[in-house]
Amino acid sequence: MRTVVKIGTRIVIIIVVLVVAGFVLAGIFDDLDPAEIRDAFDSLSDAEMISLFMGWLLWIGAQGLQTASLVDGLPARRGVLAFIGPSAIASVVPGPSDLPVRYSMYQSWGTSPDEAGTAVAASGVFSVGSQLMLPAFAGVAIAVSGIQVDGFLTVIVATTVLLAIVIALAVVVLGSEDRTRWAGTKLDPVMRGLFRLLRKTPPERDLGSIVVEQRDASFNHLRGKWLPTTAATVLTIAAKCSLLIMALRFVGIPEDALGWSAIFAVFALVAGLTIIPITPGSAGVSEIALVGMLAPIAGEAYVNQVAAGVLIYRLLTWILLIPVGLVALGGWRWQQRREATDAVA
Repeated sequence: MRTVVKIGTRIVIIIVVLVVAGFVLAGIFDDLDPAEIRDAFDSLSDAEMISLFMGWLLWIGAQGLQTASLVDGLPARRGVLAFIGPSAIASVVPGPSDLPVRYSMYQSWGTSPDEAGTAVAASGVFSVGSQLMLPAFAGVAIAVSGIQVDGFLTVIVATTVLLAIVIALAVVVLGSEDRTRWAGTKLDPVMRGLFRLLRKTPPERDLGSIVVEQRDASFNHLRGKWLPTTAATVLTIAAKCSLLIMALRFVGIPEDALGWSAIFAVFALVAGLTIIPITPGSAGVSEIALVGMLAPIAGEAYVNQVAAGVLIYRLLTWILLIPVGLVALGGWRWQQRREATDAVA
């Protein structure tokens, strides 16, 4: 009952946030009309819906390849399961709520605790790192497409500068075992303070020793995996951005009104802006950001088509993951129970 109440509460929060986002967009764009948005949905042909679904499958497959590439010998089908199952949790619960589930999945398939923990941490690094780097590529896309939006460029510059600082600090700290230990030792009091605040027992060892040990384990684990994981990450980003481009094209926005480079620039910037999930699945935040940036570029005549395309994109990359992922989690749990029953028998 407690779990049902928690899930119900989060669903209510998501609905409230989406309604608020709708009112915000309606206040920004006077021409926003729900009837025209619905007409744009209805204009999708069967072939276009099949194309969107196939693009969604390609994106899911790319995500599965990325997840599987971080664990030796893990099949791609299990990589897909380790993505969509935990993603269903993260789509409802904000924060890194998917990581413990993915860790449990890895261990259930025979992966050692150390390798499973390192793979989960590496998955987070690649995910966060790609989101941090995308705004920098957005700046290149803006220069190519010739977009002239002052607020857009201001955020791009600020995000790119932040990216450069973060990457420089990470390279300096992780480049040397001594510097890694020093940084961990300095952050140790902060970590222990957080543990006391959460009323949890802090680890016996200091943070400096822990991060040095994790650094060495991560470097050893990722040796030989950088290239395939990076390639899978690039394929994942390309497939996800293609879904947004297809959704916008299928609802009637032509290339001359909204080019692919402008769409990629907005896609990349929103990925950087939503790196911290303020709401479950970045509900409301992504919708406001995508429509708020794409509509001015396309022009007011296409604001309803932009809203429809963004909603289709969010249905595919967020809403659809919840039921599909929960079914995948249920199948995984059922398999675990069956194996446990067979072992007892």
